[in-house]
Amino acid sequence: MDLYRSSRRIIIIYQNLKNKVMGLLDKQKTKQSKQTAAQLMQLTPDELKYLITLIGNSEFKGVDLQVVYSITAKLQNQLKK
Repeated sequence: MDLYRSSRRIIIIYQNLKNKVMGLLDKQKTKQSKQTAAQLMQLTPDELKYLITLIGNSEFKGVDLQVVYSITAKLQNQLKK
């Protein structure tokens, strides 16, 4: 009986330890996922410069000019930050 109880205790300790480790790993993965998502939502300075240059080298007509001007201004403001 003592061997059974000891084995059972060891199994319970192992399961508790495993659950705690897995919980910590899940938290770390979630944190990394959030950081990665944030990085994907922000443009790098090189990407901003590329877009501004691309817009500058393109031709736009009437209705599009105001929208393009507004977008370009926003890109420039982000680049200045």
